[in-house]
Amino acid sequence: MSANEQHALLTFRLSDQYYALRIQHVLEVAAMVEYDKLANADEALLGIANRHGDPLPLLDMRAVFGMSAIAVDVNTPFIVVQTSGYPVGLVVDEVEQVRYVPLNAFRSARAGMYITHLVSTADQLFQLVDLDALLQQYVTPTQS
Repeated sequence: MSANEQHALLTFRLSDQYYALRIQHVLEVAAMVEYDKLANADEALLGIANRHGDPLPLLDMRAVFGMSAIAVDVNTPFIVVQTSGYPVGLVVDEVEQVRYVPLNAFRSARAGMYITHLVSTADQLFQLVDLDALLQQYVTPTQS
């Protein structure tokens, strides 16, 4: 990989912090839908929504990162992501934009359990979310 190679990231905001996801893991961005709460679930697991006839776990990213909760309504966005398992919705405060960032903007950093890199652009600093670790922690598919 060359240092000038551009990497596509979808950026989002939680409170006054900015985060990013590798775009190849993003399936769609949507507005909040009806969901069912799960009994005895971790507080970060907001509930399960129906996505095209399939269950979609919704993770409250504020709870994941230890931030205080805010009201979720029809205007609350979520990002549907998928790595090796099934799709999961990440509930965020605001979806920002797709950014194309050169490799030299990435700095390896273990800033908490779910951050792999800090990404610095001319106008912003983003924390790159480790989706594999996040989804393994909160949403592990079961074998049937």
